[in-house]
Amino acid sequence: MKLKEIIQKCDSDFEIINYQNHEVRGISINSREIRNNYIFGAIRGNNYDGEEFIKDLLKKKNIIVILSCHSTLDTNLDKYKKIIFLKVSDVRLTSSLISSIIYKNNIRKKFAVTGTNGKTSVASYVHQIWQKNKIKSACVGTLGIKFKNKLIFNTNLTTPDAISNHKILKKLSNQGCERVIYEASSIGLEQKRLYPMKFDVIAFTNLSKDHLDYHKNMNNYKNSKALLFKIYSKKSSIAVINTDSKYASYFLEICNNNNLKVLDFGEKANFVRISQIKQINKKFEINIILKKKNTKIIVDCLSKFEIYNRICSIIMAYNSNLKIKHLNLINQLKNPSGRLEKIYERNRKKVFIDYAHTPHALSEVLSSLRTLSKGKLFLVFGCGGDRDKSKRNQMTKEALKHADFIIITDDNPRFEDPKVIRNDMLNGIKISELQKIKIIGDRERAIKKAIRLLSTNDILLIAGKGHEDYQIVKNKKINFSDKDIARKFLLEK
Repeated sequence: MKLKEIIQKCDSDFEIINYQNHEVRGISINSREIRNNYIFGAIRGNNYDGEEFIKDLLKKKNIIVILSCHSTLDTNLDKYKKIIFLKVSDVRLTSSLISSIIYKNNIRKKFAVTGTNGKTSVASYVHQIWQKNKIKSACVGTLGIKFKNKLIFNTNLTTPDAISNHKILKKLSNQGCERVIYEASSIGLEQKRLYPMKFDVIAFTNLSKDHLDYHKNMNNYKNSKALLFKIYSKKSSIAVINTDSKYASYFLEICNNNNLKVLDFGEKANFVRISQIKQINKKFEINIILKKKNTKIIVDCLSKFEIYNRICSIIMAYNSNLKIKHLNLINQLKNPSGRLEKIYERNRKKVFIDYAHTPHALSEVLSSLRTLSKGKLFLVFGCGGDRDKSKRNQMTKEALKHADFIIITDDNPRFEDPKVIRNDMLNGIKISELQKIKIIGDRERAIKKAIRLLSTNDILLIAGKGHEDYQIVKNKKINFSDKDIARKFLLEK
């Protein structure tokens, strides 16, 4: 595709320097991926400035650079004479838009789910429902990219960068994919990684404290989530809203302002009203009102949040065509890897792993396991480095409400000192409560110790990493799986 054609299809204002109508073969925001006839999006990130890498492209041919209109780079220098510069007001947005033009796809239906917790589960459940209905579909999120129920690509981000997204969609489209569901993270939405997609069905699960290292406060965080309903919707979009979230009214107001059709769920909902949830032994009895019809379903799961996530996914999959019979799918949906996953049950001892890494998520999982426990509830967990520091001691406080004994260990320390992270987790904890806590920085030794402490009727939760098979120390990924490590010691027990 020629540059002139791309520019004509862009709904953006450009200042073009050194114009030549070159053939364009690709686009990237990573200078190491730039080839001849490529476009480079010089994005200014938190840790780097794309403009610093323009010098590495000087030996390439027919290079185009998207540059901020506020850039101070002297494009008149002789060394830049062979580079075409597109100066724009928003480099991220323009890079996203151009990538959607270069990597065009024909996927008919696109879905997205946002929220602090539950995104991975809801996306997985929707994909499972599509698979049951023989729909060629894909799921993009924390667990990677799944197509036809097979993992085809691993991602490092919940929501991949914009250019990767459009490449992924084109590849899926070429393979006959008809529907795709995305986990839409707050950072991904704010960084325009999904731009300029417009989704057919969008959902909100819940909102609680997370990512404040990036967003700075809850209001900014909430507004970033809301972008899914403001920017990435269209007139015909359907919004699925959890009315039992304390932030539901905020999202419902946005939907009303944008004339979006709302299909809500929860105790206060109009569409799928959950009139009662009652725990009976190891199952839940739920009463649901749908289209003025009452139904009772016995659900075989461990927690209320699983029920909410499954109902959300069923509404997303069937939306206005939802019938009572579809709700029976709730027992056929399987939790994705690392989401309240039971990895051991023997001699009346149980071990679970979960991805919970926010105060609310950890509280929900522990309170659910507490109802199952006839003995003690043990917990192994830590907090990630270079991430929201304000939630660290809050997670410990939530853990103390439910667990009988806690081992604080390392998660992904990244570039932070693990001891500092562990100390942050203990900040403000009462001396009397410290008796319930043991510190073992080495995660493998922490898991081993917890397993050695288990007695009959006890439950152990290993939280924070879930499906992850690595630990990030500085800039290195070290092979590490909670599941594999726990099973090794459980076999020895």
